[in-house]
Amino acid sequence: MSKTKIATNLFFLLGLIILGFMLYKTGIGVIWNNIKLTNWWFAAIIGIWAVVYFLNAIAFHTIIRDGSPEARSVGFLRTLKLTISGYAINLITPFGLMGGEPYKIIELQPALGIQKATSTVLLYMMMHFVSHFIFWMVSIPLLFIIVPNVAVSVRIILAIAGIASLLLLWWSFTVYSKGFVSKALSIAGKLPFAGKKVKTYKQKHLEKIEQMDFLIANLYKNRKKDFVTSLSLELLSRFVLCTEIIFMMHAIRFPVTFTQSVIVESIQSMVGNLFFFMPMQLGAREGGFILVFGILSFPAAHAVYVSLCIRIRELFWTLFGLGLIQVRRR
Repeated sequence: MSKTKIATNLFFLLGLIILGFMLYKTGIGVIWNNIKLTNWWFAAIIGIWAVVYFLNAIAFHTIIRDGSPEARSVGFLRTLKLTISGYAINLITPFGLMGGEPYKIIELQPALGIQKATSTVLLYMMMHFVSHFIFWMVSIPLLFIIVPNVAVSVRIILAIAGIASLLLLWWSFTVYSKGFVSKALSIAGKLPFAGKKVKTYKQKHLEKIEQMDFLIANLYKNRKKDFVTSLSLELLSRFVLCTEIIFMMHAIRFPVTFTQSVIVESIQSMVGNLFFFMPMQLGAREGGFILVFGILSFPAAHAVYVSLCIRIRELFWTLFGLGLIQVRRR
């Protein structure tokens, strides 16, 4: 059995174990009651994420297809599979990106080679982050416009979050123009204990590291159209997924506007990402929903309902994504 297949099977087994734990913690009875309450709206809630993942996959595929012969060997359906299963692994592993990104690199390595597979996955990961930063910067002013009497403490926190997003956006474009693998290893080389090994690794693989940085910078410098297309699709997916909040609130006859749904999704994702190290952001996401529902003067009980709906949707797509891991390419 190849190393790639062993690693893939390990990701699959780890995912099933953690998913079983999540089902146990949520409770089958709670899940079933929520499904009955939401009824056929769950078809729309789950279905909208098929659209979101499709947009994510096109954004990822745009980065992969750089015109080289090896890139042409990666079909779109394979990219779609890696996108859904990669997000499924990220959702259930501690520290989020510690699972899905290595899995995608392992899967792409036979076709693209280790340097291009790594740089491509890192580029898409950065694109995903940048779309978040832009999304937050757009939604924070929206909140101030539609809720003018927001508490001063909340205003200060959101203003800080907006400034932080702007600084992170600036840093991201610095990374796009220069690459960051070499610089990251230089910083890691100054750490105690592991620093010496990192320096040795960098010296030994300097040519490969420089190649990865070149590939990262190449998208922004020489493939501007692909860069803009990929980022636009990622940002569009942020706004498309906001419609699930509208569907959930319609199911309990408490309609909300699209602007309100954008604010709800933005604030809860901001809070959730602060606790990225927790599998499925357990507890953090619920707290984010209660916070933003309070700001919008929505009933707190509805926040609990929405968070449970999202847990059920996540369980569905996680199970589906883990199943895709076992679908072998021809």
